Parts: sequence; C-alpha cells; structure tokens
Amino acid sequence: MRVLLRVLSPLLGLALAAAGALLAVAVVRHWTGRAWSLPDWSWVDRPVLVLGASLAAGGLVLLVLASRAGVAQLPLDDPADGVRVVTTPTSLARVVGHRVRAEEGVLDASVTASRRKVRVRARSRVHDEATLRPRLLEVAQAAVADLPLPVRPKVSVVVISPKDRP
Repeated sequence: MRVLLRVLSPLLGLALAAAGALLAVAVVRHWTGRAWSLPDWSWVDRPVLVLGASLAAGGLVLLVLASRAGVAQLPLDDPADGVRVVTTPTSLARVVGHRVRAEEGVLDASVTASRRKVRVRARSRVHDEATLRPRLLEVAQAAVADLPLPVRPKVSVVVISPKDRP
C-alpha cells in the first residue's frame, strides 16, 4: 500500500500541475485576444466518452484505496461479550522487540510484525547465529504466546553476527 501511495502521489501532483498549466495558457491566450482552438466535441463523441470513462475508473480506484487505508489491527481475544479488543502490528513488534533486546548478547534488534508473521533481525557481537538464534526464537515465541491472540503469527528470527562471516 505504501509503494502504491508513493507512486500515486507524484502522478496526481503532475496531473494537477498540467491542469494548472493549461489553465494559465488559456487565461493568457484569452487576455491577448487569441482564441483558444478547442475542437467542437459533443458529449457522445469518442474522445469525450473515453476521457469520462477513464476519470470514472480512476475515481473508483481512488475510492477503493481510500476505503482500504487505515491502521491495521490485530484482534485479541474478547474479555467479555460485547467488548472488542485490538492491537496494532507496531505494538506487537514493540512487545517482541523489548523482550528480544533484553536478552544477553543482543546488540540490537529490529522487529516487524503483521497479522501472519513476526520477523526478528537481531545483531550480536558475542554469539554466533547457531547459539543465539534458538534462544531468541524461544523468547519471541513466548512473547507472542503471552498475548491473547486468537491466531498466533509465525515467528522467524535471523541473527547477524561477525562470527558467522568467513
């Protein structure tokens, strides 16, 4: 979604800039007395219909994107009837990240989480991946298991250590 917005925003900006430039040219031509030569099209001519259909399709795409945008939520087990509890992937990543960073030998850790997967990338200067990864995997899985999630996301851990480099 973020990539789509990064592509869509400049395109919309360019379209607005082009429309503004056309408006400026039309105003200057009107002030100088030279007529703007527009084709004499009616509403049923092919270019008008194609332009209208493409604008309607573009508007529909923007409407769908706007309706899907928002904060992603992870549902938690409901504590009572009529009470809905949710959390965000960011807060799930923070919980797992705090637990992983508290482990001995972890220099730094970066955690990303989604509804289906939690990815942990930890750096260590003291331990190699073979010794640290199982412990961090257990800690991260325990952190996820402590939360009342109805569906447990898959946890993956990668340890980056200078001891693993040849």
